[in-house]
Amino acid sequence: MRALARVCDAAKAAGLITLMDAKRGDIGSTAEGYAAAYLSSDAPFSCDALTVNPYLGVETLEPYVRAAELTGRGVIVLARTSNPGAADFQLRQLEGAPLYTRVVEALAPLAARLLGERGWSGLMLVTGATGPDEAKALRALAPKALFLVPGYGAQGGGPEDALAGFVAGSGGCVTASRSITFADAANAASDLDQWISGVKAAAQGAQSALIRAAANMP
Repeated sequence: MRALARVCDAAKAAGLITLMDAKRGDIGSTAEGYAAAYLSSDAPFSCDALTVNPYLGVETLEPYVRAAELTGRGVIVLARTSNPGAADFQLRQLEGAPLYTRVVEALAPLAARLLGERGWSGLMLVTGATGPDEAKALRALAPKALFLVPGYGAQGGGPEDALAGFVAGSGGCVTASRSITFADAANAASDLDQWISGVKAAAQGAQSALIRAAANMP
């Protein structure tokens, strides 16, 4: 946790936008503590947005949304995740629709509370690049929500898949993790400079593919 705090401080000092993929989710005072730890003005693990799990109920998200209202930060809710096992529950039918869509429908009041000046809500949604059709469905349900899109790269999602829920190339953040951190050139590095070079090349390659895909979107 000390290492995490140092990384957060370094990212802030470098002027980076920091999305904390902690997937927090609990009830009552524990949720209040998590919200304070990550989203308050004096948070020890300060970030611009935090991923949270909604499956304990909408009430458990309230501390995070309330903190985000005060500090102008974001809350990123798991909707349709990128892992194969997500289908075990998230795609199950609930009253005639997949569970993940029912979750997003229930989030509408919270999303409205975090609507920003530029027309996007600080209540964001996780929707994996491995489910492009689901991303399109979520965009129809949540037109003002920014998407955090995992699953691009090592998990098999291509650039077009990752941008499926975007609007004219805008509307979220695509994340590539393993394909950059553990890129072949980085794994083969014999010193730090070579590792940095390998990571940078992998990041630039992922970014370039997304830019080309976005330019071809209708």
